[in-house]
Amino acid sequence: MVQVADSSSSVFVVDDDASVRDAVRTLLRSVGLRAEVFGSAEEFLRTELSDSPSCLVLDVRLPGVNGLDFQDQLSRAGIQLPIIFITAHGDIPMNLRALKAGAVEFLAKPFQKEELLTAVYQALERDKARRSEAAELSALQSRIDKLNSREREVNFDIAVLNKMATRLSAADPLHEVLHEVVEFVVSIVKCDSCLIYLLEGDELVLRSSKNSHPEVVGRLSMRVGQGITGWVAQHREPVVIAQKAYEDPRFRLLNELPEDRFEAFLSVPLVCGGHLVGVINLQNRVPYQYTKREVSLIATIGFLVGAEVERARLESENVRLADRLETRKLVERAKGVLQRELGIGEEDAYRTLQRESQQRRKTMKEVAEAIILSDELKNSS
Repeated sequence: MVQVADSSSSVFVVDDDASVRDAVRTLLRSVGLRAEVFGSAEEFLRTELSDSPSCLVLDVRLPGVNGLDFQDQLSRAGIQLPIIFITAHGDIPMNLRALKAGAVEFLAKPFQKEELLTAVYQALERDKARRSEAAELSALQSRIDKLNSREREVNFDIAVLNKMATRLSAADPLHEVLHEVVEFVVSIVKCDSCLIYLLEGDELVLRSSKNSHPEVVGRLSMRVGQGITGWVAQHREPVVIAQKAYEDPRFRLLNELPEDRFEAFLSVPLVCGGHLVGVINLQNRVPYQYTKREVSLIATIGFLVGAEVERARLESENVRLADRLETRKLVERAKGVLQRELGIGEEDAYRTLQRESQQRRKTMKEVAEAIILSDELKNSS
């Protein structure tokens, strides 16, 4: 594994075994990472956390509060620090509880150096992404707070954007957030139709809408560069057309929307961290002159929505990776049980798991869990 360590990143190690603390600290410093060690959770709480990407290597069994309860304590306190658990006394319930609560990894002692370093780099990348997203939202909120005008409508816009930022921070499921954004936009800007497309692969897929054809949500898609919407996605620039939008050379008639003959058209890209996330469209059946204020308002909401979509996708990816990691560990344990009990090799053990999965129509994870449970019951009796 080749990694370039960020010297500003910090790794905090909490373990009551001095030899483990020293060994982990030496390993981390050998690859250029800053490492601070502590003998208990209480001792760690007395330190000042840095503003740079950080993570926590945490033993499960500690004097005072144990590692799993300390994870819950940090979460309740709003301390979003990625955690890598290490333990010599772990079991499946512990593993599942830690990962479901957001842990990056759950390593059994003694672990390989490469395993720990891989987990640490993954945790630091996760924290770096979280901080970047928070900084973007903070900067946007700061822009909103600094808006100053004597006109009443600008004061209204500030209140609107604050409300939207607060609502998005609630971290509801993405489809609910998109639906609420559509309803919100329709309530503040006069339009007959509002649609939100999200970039999925190289296509823009309709994921939420306010129009006469809600059944096309999830089915309607277009390529980047196709139509006005695709042009906005490709160039990441808004398009504002007050009348005869259907005569624009970039316009594309969508057969899925029979009434898709709109006079006015406002299309704004959804962007986060310089990356395209999607496009939001407003349409009017009669000519309509979108004001500069309305365009600016929708563009700012677009930045907020773009950040929320990226947050939801990152969260979904973390959950998926955690599930894959958990499955891999269970399969490895189940293979070991089969090798020991049946006297077969590793490859044959894996094929046995595959065969059982296919015949019983169960996932590899479910089959592995059943084998491990059976082995634990046998040993306990």
